[in-house]
Amino acid sequence: MTTAIIPEVLGLETQVLETSPMTSAEEKELVIVKTAIRTAYADKLERDLAIGSGLLQIFRRKLYRGKEGGRTWEQWLAEESAELTAGRGVIAMATSNYLRGFYQFRVELLQRPSPGSGSLPLPTSPKQVRPIISQLDTHPDAAVEMWKAAVADAKGKVPTFDQVNRAALAYKANEANEARRLSAAQQASQQKAVAASRAATASTIESEPSYDFHQAAPSPNIPAWELEKDDSAIDAGAECKRITQALNDAHKAIGLLRGILYSQINKYGRDYLGFLRQVDAGIYSLHNIDSQVHQIGDDIAFVSELLVADVGEGELAASTVQVTSLPTRE
Repeated sequence: MTTAIIPEVLGLETQVLETSPMTSAEEKELVIVKTAIRTAYADKLERDLAIGSGLLQIFRRKLYRGKEGGRTWEQWLAEESAELTAGRGVIAMATSNYLRGFYQFRVELLQRPSPGSGSLPLPTSPKQVRPIISQLDTHPDAAVEMWKAAVADAKGKVPTFDQVNRAALAYKANEANEARRLSAAQQASQQKAVAASRAATASTIESEPSYDFHQAAPSPNIPAWELEKDDSAIDAGAECKRITQALNDAHKAIGLLRGILYSQINKYGRDYLGFLRQVDAGIYSLHNIDSQVHQIGDDIAFVSELLVADVGEGELAASTVQVTSLPTRE
């Protein structure tokens, strides 16, 4: 009589080790999974989902480790995965990752009962999900946000690999999402640099007294991919994409400038820029760097005031936004 506690009975999760032998129940489970994969070849989508589901179960439960234990996932793929592909050969490691991610994202994330994801079009091939696979286990909500952005870019249709890739890159470049990719020390350093940068430009920005710039932003409740596409007035998805890209470019540009100046002034002291102001470098001359930086501050103030300006269509010239000159370049 055994005294082992069976985690399935108690509803608990345990860490299965690759070195531990498989139980008879696990061996039967592996057979069932393989059979389910081999009998689900109605079409490519069903086949990919069936293989992805089976591989995900085998990987998570470590059913690949063998009767005696110790076999790795890579070894199992090389030795046994070919029997699941109906003569198509061994499943490579990268392919197994794509198939598992495809099933995990389409079924476990997009089809889970959660606000905002139910109306999204579902991916139809593993390739479409590749750019966001790395986020599925660590940042599943971020993966869904990337997919939403790609769907908006595709105007409500299933996005292509390129559209998903652009959305993933844009999301990762956004300053608001930077913290999830940095260590604690890097976060502290970045926050200190951001605070110093904002303090330097704060005097150039006049906040609207009636508006709290720190109030919580309203939660988005209009999916861009569900808007009518025949509305000639405005393409909301395209506008959101265009402004987001401009914001990301601005964050990157300011971050680059801040990093260069901070590093070099820290290294060479206050004479660093004094010397560069005297150098004739043609179009790269910095004799007017002070006015250029002040112009950036003025542009930030202008944008900040536009966000709260109370104007109607075509009334910007008569609005409460007071500027000496309006930007004319797109």
